[in-house]
Amino acid sequence: MTHKEAVVELLDQMPDDLIREVRHYAEFLYANSQHAEWADMTLAHLAARYEADEVEYTMDDLKK
Repeated sequence: MTHKEAVVELLDQMPDDLIREVRHYAEFLYANSQHAEWADMTLAHLAARYEADEVEYTMDDLKK
């Protein structure tokens, strides 16, 4: 039995109020995974724009 089949089997046994909670949690997990993918992609694109000899800034530079 796959994970999806096991979840469906459990859902078939649950009352609607618990199914609603499972749905909200699944939506939360999915949204977090999408955010993480976008964040990783953004960092990869940012890193690709900079060369090894780029100037590094310190916290003191930011205070100026």
